[in-house]
Amino acid sequence: MKRMRYKGGALVFCMLNLTACGTISSLADDNYTPYAGVVKDFQAMREGGVTSVLAVVDLPLSFVFDTLLLPVTLTR
Repeated sequence: MKRMRYKGGALVFCMLNLTACGTISSLADDNYTPYAGVVKDFQAMREGGVTSVLAVVDLPLSFVFDTLLLPVTLTR
């Protein structure tokens, strides 16, 4: 039972760290174009591999986060 909690906690931790990863990485690169996180996710999906699966999961989250940060990106 204790082992199951650790696995569940690790899964939740990983899911929270992947939330809007494309948006955060594009802002860290000083890329303030609108919806840069979504564009980064589409580029990762085109490349294929393991990152494309993560990008599919991250795409709707990046879309929401990019929409929330749209006033910030449009003023830069």
